[in-house]
Amino acid sequence: MFACPIDGSSLDDSLTCEKGHKFSYNNGIYDFINQDYKADKLLESVAPIYEQIWAPFGFFLTSALSYNSLLKKIGSIMSSEVVLDIGTGTGRLFDFTNCKTCIGMDISNKFLYILKQKRSKVIAVHGNAETLPIKSASVDSVSSILVIHMLKNPQVAIKEISRVLKNRGKCAIVVLISNGFISRILSKWWKINPKDDNYYVATIKEFSLKIKEKQIMGPWELFICEKN
Repeated sequence: MFACPIDGSSLDDSLTCEKGHKFSYNNGIYDFINQDYKADKLLESVAPIYEQIWAPFGFFLTSALSYNSLLKKIGSIMSSEVVLDIGTGTGRLFDFTNCKTCIGMDISNKFLYILKQKRSKVIAVHGNAETLPIKSASVDSVSSILVIHMLKNPQVAIKEISRVLKNRGKCAIVVLISNGFISRILSKWWKINPKDDNYYVATIKEFSLKIKEKQIMGPWELFICEKN
């Protein structure tokens, strides 16, 4: 399941790769960053209320849609044997997803600690969306909700999603797009430069993913894709 995020080589039982890169497993979390990465301070501060208050309220305020309904829709599509959720936060998506191997990855250990307390069946992974510590063509479904637009280069993360997906595997991506007043406010808030729909459509197609469905939700866009 896991691979070295630095060179892609296999890992032994001690989480050491063929080229000597060492990783760790502590407090129920697989750590493939091996450093106290400084996640966004605001998100870290709201971690205890993120899934019950922050995300549902923020999503409804900006899109007039239910956050839980979005998760239910994505969960039903993603349900499969091996599911990876990138930027999982507290792992709320897995309440709506049927999976034998459920992998929740996040850059924030604070969120992952909460995930392990609430959803012990989920495999918690401290990792980076731009260098997934996952073997190529090993995952049936990948989701990334409200995350990829925060990266300097979303293209890298989408390329990684395609790499780890099996042939005919499914993915669901929700991103902030550049499409209006609310988007501009959120962009200033997070200090990011969101891409437009054309960018994501072109990037998704570039990496052998076929768009099966698109949905605009205020400043957000959902892409449901399949690996060609």
